[in-house]
Amino acid sequence: MTNNAMKRNTSFSVFIFWIVFLIPVSAAFAGGYEQTGPQEWSDLKHSESKSVELIAAYNPQQRDIVEALHFFENRDAVMRFREISLDERVRIYGSMRADDRIILNLFEDVEYTARVRRTDLNINGTSTIMAETDEPKAYVILVTTGDRSLGSIYIPSLQLYYKIISDPQTHQHFLIEMDSRDRDILESSPPLIPEIHEEDIREQKRIQQHLENRDLGPEDIANIDVMVLITPGAEAWGNSIGGGIENVIAMSMVNAQLVLDNSEVKMLATLVHTALIDHTQNVSSNVLLRRLTASPDFNPFGSDFDGYFEEVHDWRNEYGADLVAVFANVSDTGGLAWLLTNRFGLPNMGFSLTRVQQAATGYTHIHEMGHNMGLHHHAQQNVQPGPTQWTNWPENFWSAGWRWTGTDGGHYCSVMSYSGGQFYDDGITHTQVPHFSNHNVLYAGVPTGEFVMGDNSRTLLKIKHVIAAYRTNDLADVITREGSDITITSASSGGEVIREGGSPVTQRGVVWSSTGNPTVDDHEGMTKDGAGPGEFDSEITDLHPSTDYFVSAYAINSEGVRHGPQQLIRTMTAFRPTVVTLEATNVTHNSAIAGGDVTSDGNAPVLEQGVVWSTSTSPTVGNNEGMTVEEGAVGEFTSMLTGLSGETTYYYRSYATNIMGTNYGRENELTTLAARVYPNPVSHNLNFEFTNESDGDVYVVLTNLDGQVVKRRKVPEKGNFQTVFRVTHLRSGMYILSVESDQDFPVWQVMVSPDR
Repeated sequence: MTNNAMKRNTSFSVFIFWIVFLIPVSAAFAGGYEQTGPQEWSDLKHSESKSVELIAAYNPQQRDIVEALHFFENRDAVMRFREISLDERVRIYGSMRADDRIILNLFEDVEYTARVRRTDLNINGTSTIMAETDEPKAYVILVTTGDRSLGSIYIPSLQLYYKIISDPQTHQHFLIEMDSRDRDILESSPPLIPEIHEEDIREQKRIQQHLENRDLGPEDIANIDVMVLITPGAEAWGNSIGGGIENVIAMSMVNAQLVLDNSEVKMLATLVHTALIDHTQNVSSNVLLRRLTASPDFNPFGSDFDGYFEEVHDWRNEYGADLVAVFANVSDTGGLAWLLTNRFGLPNMGFSLTRVQQAATGYTHIHEMGHNMGLHHHAQQNVQPGPTQWTNWPENFWSAGWRWTGTDGGHYCSVMSYSGGQFYDDGITHTQVPHFSNHNVLYAGVPTGEFVMGDNSRTLLKIKHVIAAYRTNDLADVITREGSDITITSASSGGEVIREGGSPVTQRGVVWSSTGNPTVDDHEGMTKDGAGPGEFDSEITDLHPSTDYFVSAYAINSEGVRHGPQQLIRTMTAFRPTVVTLEATNVTHNSAIAGGDVTSDGNAPVLEQGVVWSTSTSPTVGNNEGMTVEEGAVGEFTSMLTGLSGETTYYYRSYATNIMGTNYGRENELTTLAARVYPNPVSHNLNFEFTNESDGDVYVVLTNLDGQVVKRRKVPEKGNFQTVFRVTHLRSGMYILSVESDQDFPVWQVMVSPDR
């Protein structure tokens, strides 16, 4: 992994490096996989509340577990597994939206339906999906970087855990079923209690000044920017065993957001930077965390901890990380963090450590960040029980976790509570669920907290804006709305300025591009949608069909520009129109009526349509002997083919054009009627031959240039007709030969020179 560069004022921007694994499901596996349902690439575009099966195909042939899961450390805990291919729509960002349904077709006897709650694309280009089922309650997380996906389906009430993971060499995906109690999770260490120093007091004053006059309360969203660091050992484990280190990081962040969402604290945890640190020494987690915390400007631990990770503090300032976590391959603890004990915040102590093996399989990461935010363990634990002993918040006895028995008889506990029975006098082991304690939120029919003795969410609602100000500036905060009303060339989006920052927002809107990371200085399109705080709507236009666009809201104040998180919009797929050629009618000597039927506009307005013809086959709009141009529309149309030659075979076909190009109907042919006048010039007898197709009266007429009729002869019947006009008595000069009929006929000029 390399360091991801990203400025604070574009803290939600992403760098995309998808390597989409697009192989047909029917050919996805050389061993012959069974496809579970139809999967059309045209379905990848979003439609309202669609349902998608999680597994597109699976291998019906069961492989040996040691051979198949050779990379999986915890094989002994596997109850069953299968080799699978995921539906591309759950892997490609933008294909799934909130409220879409994912059919969890896990095994023949296991199937649930999950509702999508969140989708995102983080700074590492990892696509993430958070979803849940209602009965039984299950939490679904799926993350994808490149062609590797990592997923979990956790069903606390059944104590079941399903894991989706990939082989590090082949990137083949497997679905694993196991008892959730058999996950490789070590209990966290008791948090470290910091002392207050002068530098901490200066930082607290800075935060208080920043929050003054901002009128932020519990109902306002607080965004916590998080930087995740990894050690070389964690990177190696993540890429070889863990399903990809970027996926591990992404899943830990989605699990953190899941806990925040379930706890109803109106907080966002945003990954703003990831980096590899140079740590190869075999030291305890306690020492590693202290080395990480010590900076050139703040080191209360002594010279033994000084100078190890100075770049970390530069990164923290550059990317504006409120909290910093390190993922390490350790065996002495599941996690470790500094406990916040001062209600005005301790930015210098906003550091935690998580054992990489459990960063993606549980809630250790958010547990440790919870300590950084002043949350503590259950009050009845026999190892460092809660609540937090605040140095300046004496009335707060509620910063503690909670345990309860649900109406289903199950024993459950919140994220900040140790789950093992050995940590409690009653000896009862509880199942951890993704909730901070909250007396207003139920799980299994029972409150997840208690107002007086166990309500960590209550603490977060009061202190979240202090944490969000650990690293900040006076830019506005803005979020981007998902795209809607998507067509081939347009979409609707917008955003919300949730905080104006240090000065009023003077301009807001969205920017977009097809290459990712759009800004107000580098984009393919931009809107200006007013000023000030609150929600706004944006109309995105002049797009191209079948194209991915990255959309980001922006807000400008006197301090600069803030860009919101990117949303992906995929414009509808457009095709050339479909048109059918209609048979020609009313064929005469020089004209005919033809047309077509536009049966589909190809998802784009038909610009023009008509008929092309030629005496050669395959006429086109660019190569023809004649064409008509009609106004474009779906449905039948007719065209008059004119200027034809008599007794001639023409090839004709309909066409229809939209922005994607021109399509043609089937080619037909017609032959114009015969009509001959000879000789011309004439001196004695003028011969005229033609085919009469009319049911009405038809006359052949010869007139002079003054319009006087000099010869007129009725055509007696339908069919071939031939007549002779004697012209020896006429004056020399030009005459006009015509046919009076309900059909169109040409007019012939005849030069008469009598031979007297």
